[in-house]
Amino acid sequence: MKRRNEQGEPLPRLHLHAVEADDLSALSAAMVSATVKRGDLGYQKVRRRFAFVSNRYRWEDERLNEMGGSRIRAGVQINDVTRVQAQGLAALDAETVLELLSITAEAGDPPAAQLTLNFAGGMTVRLDVGCIDVLMDDMGRPWYTPNQPDHGLDEPDPHNSES
Repeated sequence: MKRRNEQGEPLPRLHLHAVEADDLSALSAAMVSATVKRGDLGYQKVRRRFAFVSNRYRWEDERLNEMGGSRIRAGVQINDVTRVQAQGLAALDAETVLELLSITAEAGDPPAAQLTLNFAGGMTVRLDVGCIDVLMDDMGRPWYTPNQPDHGLDEPDPHNSES
């Protein structure tokens, strides 16, 4: 199935390159709700590269509400990584599916930064990088999914008595 925009053209694959915090915000927005298997997260110490392959939800698809949505395989490569710290991942099986919520940057001694991959359930991966250099590329063909990610943002807060 080829999804098309309002003009009838096929939706393009995304190819993003973040080299500063603003770029990373845009890349992060494209990756919200991507699913990643624990075993698909990898660090190559010699190459100073952290990478993973995910099933990215295509938020840019203009017909989300009308027909469900679509996903596509997306590879992410983070370069110039000097240190990796993970929280909440060690005990997980390689087949455990994680949901990526955001990728954020905290500035260090320029151009260095600390990038954080935030996953649902409070799990995180923190990467010390010499500079922000993050690539994201869609791969292959998209597929239809009737399931749109739901983070419970539209539900009333049970702790708020005004809801």
